[in-house]
Amino acid sequence: MTKEKTANLSRRSFLTGTAAVGALAAAGALAGCAPQTKDAASEADAAIGAADGGASRTAGWLGEAPQISDDDCVETVECEVLVVGAGTSGYFAAASAAESGAKTLLIEKSAAGNSVRSSALGAVNSRLQKEQGERAAIEPAEIVNDMDRYALGQINARLVRAWALNSGEALDWYTDLMAENGIEVQLEWNMPEGTFYKDWPTGHGTNGEYPSREQDVAKVIDRYIASFDGCEVRFNCPMKKLIMEDGRVMGAYAEAKEGMIRINASKGVVVATGGYAYNQGMYSVLQPVRYSCLGTFDAFPTCTGDGIRALMWLGAQMDEVPTSLTFNRCLLTAEQEHGHPYEVGSDDYGYHFFASQPFLRVDAHGERFHNESAPYDFVMNAIAQRPASERYWHQVWDGNWKSDVPRFHTVGCSTIYMQPEGGSDHDAFPGQLDEWIAPEMEQFVEAGYLVKADTLEELADKLGFDADAKRAFLATCERQNENFDAREDPDFGKEAFRLSELRTPPFYASVKSCGLTLCTLDGIRVNDELQPFGEDGVPIEGVYVVGNDQGNFYAGTYPNLAAGINAGRCATFGRMVGKKLAGK
Repeated sequence: MTKEKTANLSRRSFLTGTAAVGALAAAGALAGCAPQTKDAASEADAAIGAADGGASRTAGWLGEAPQISDDDCVETVECEVLVVGAGTSGYFAAASAAESGAKTLLIEKSAAGNSVRSSALGAVNSRLQKEQGERAAIEPAEIVNDMDRYALGQINARLVRAWALNSGEALDWYTDLMAENGIEVQLEWNMPEGTFYKDWPTGHGTNGEYPSREQDVAKVIDRYIASFDGCEVRFNCPMKKLIMEDGRVMGAYAEAKEGMIRINASKGVVVATGGYAYNQGMYSVLQPVRYSCLGTFDAFPTCTGDGIRALMWLGAQMDEVPTSLTFNRCLLTAEQEHGHPYEVGSDDYGYHFFASQPFLRVDAHGERFHNESAPYDFVMNAIAQRPASERYWHQVWDGNWKSDVPRFHTVGCSTIYMQPEGGSDHDAFPGQLDEWIAPEMEQFVEAGYLVKADTLEELADKLGFDADAKRAFLATCERQNENFDAREDPDFGKEAFRLSELRTPPFYASVKSCGLTLCTLDGIRVNDELQPFGEDGVPIEGVYVVGNDQGNFYAGTYPNLAAGINAGRCATFGRMVGKKLAGK
């Protein structure tokens, strides 16, 4: 896609309130913390270098702790609570510590905070949910067990329970703070009925234009923290190393504009640097299968594993099961190769919200391969069973798509239609299909990310299928129509109301659909108090881990049908830890 076309798509998205974060760099928004082109990888990433082929889980990226001493420092800063990282978890931690009476310092390595996720903060039994009565009621034990099922029991379910029991209070606090500053938090309560994979009315999102609303929220919380005596936020101040003395973390070394500084935190340090999605050395070694299914990344370039590495230098351990929050929305052209995600810049792919709709998906041989109504990353898991060169898919739909999408009733950030009975995702708006989705679809055709044809035979030819694959594809399309007519999917069990037919031209298909990772979710192993375990299994004192640096909450998949659960656990645990440290 040309930069001009990218800018047009981004502008449309911004005006409608639903934007691809990957377009931010092209639009010049959120300077300093927006996703960059892969050539602008961080200094830390460049220093770490490429992985060594996976011979060791830490080879090529962990490195040695930097040698820093007090003699290198131009200043010593005293505080009670130090929070490292101004994302969702860091902001909630710093705000709760400050309002609870602790002298708090929040440091962030970029020029502005990465803010609080606007699309959804997942919570259970918030005030907004209680206002909706039974239609938004969630039994904590039920959702905890659902999350544990997704993880095959490989997590600390007590942490999920802690989120479920404390998230309502965290969201009520956030809702009130935003209301005081003219920002509304809205709940998506309208869930589809009869789904095989249960949807949960957990998503609380902020209204307003994207991406400016996230920076509006960041500025509100910056002011809120600074409103308490002795509390402040420092930007352009990356942590370089945690300071451990006498078996306890006492603070951190950080690099300020004036030079290296030592920060002493008498009550504790909160590590919340956002995971490692933008660290090629870490990601390619720790998640090689998912890596092979990606077209690009949609992560903040500040998320380079700083907190995880600093904790591992102290003997902390990571989760063994690799997990990412990956969307199925990346479009590539026929000439572009999947599996090289750091080589595809933000101007060079199509961010396709439409791709999360449960239309037919076929593999490189024209055959259907999974239930398209499953959670986002299941398609990557399924396509990963193919050879590495075939880990992409084609999504296929016809001219009836405007009738199909409302009936599909997807939720969370895949929502592109405002349900008339209300309760739709806050990003949806009336006329969205006509005003945004349809024009964008045609622009993607022009850019070479989608193909369009008057017949299925022509569509197969445009996709480049050979004779055998074309026959398989046409047979798959015929089977799709049979299942639609029968209102049953005996092949993969997709819900009847999410079946669609392929009879009405024009026909569309993606040239290459693949994944894009927003963040990593396998972090440092922690106990119930969010303290990292050391090499001997004893918690490391003086430090706590929240957000995407924290492990034990996911294993192998992101259960996106509990909309906003990750941002919600970041907010909840940040608030819990901030209060806890202030009370010490």
